[in-house]
Amino acid sequence: MKTALTIILLLFVSHLYSQDLAATIFKSEKYQKKQYERYAKTIGVLGDSAYIFGDKYVKVSSTDQKYLGAFKLGIFNPDLIFGPTFTRSKADLDTLNEDQKFFYNLTRNDSLSICCFRELEALNPNEQTKRFKFWHFSIGFANPTEYYIEFYNASATKATTIEDFFVNAKMTFYYRGTIII
Repeated sequence: MKTALTIILLLFVSHLYSQDLAATIFKSEKYQKKQYERYAKTIGVLGDSAYIFGDKYVKVSSTDQKYLGAFKLGIFNPDLIFGPTFTRSKADLDTLNEDQKFFYNLTRNDSLSICCFRELEALNPNEQTKRFKFWHFSIGFANPTEYYIEFYNASATKATTIEDFFVNAKMTFYYRGTIII
């Protein structure tokens, strides 16, 4: 019981720290609003929360279903956030030593695991801007990295649902935050 309470307390403190860190990022010189293009190619949908973006497989878990439109519509563009896919052939991988294979797996971005995609409602400056955070789990790492992302829809109002918001939204900011311990 004591362990469960400790874990709950740590998660709560981590959540509060994360909100403060996000607020700091959005108020700092790191915040540079831009207009990023949506993912232009066809997006494959595998089940309820897995997507194929060209050579990238993206699995989204522990996320409210209403936010999956950001992925389905290509507003969340993994090529921009994580860079172009870098893969090696099987023959090339066979030539690598163990250290090189380990480093290669740490830098792989062809299979992405995203968790806990959540809106930062308190940080949204207006109805046209929605800010989110999510965790990205890298291959070979036990702890995720927290990212911050912003979407903008010029025609959104207070009455606009999040699903409708995504239809005309563009990504305007993303930032790789800290590793969650």
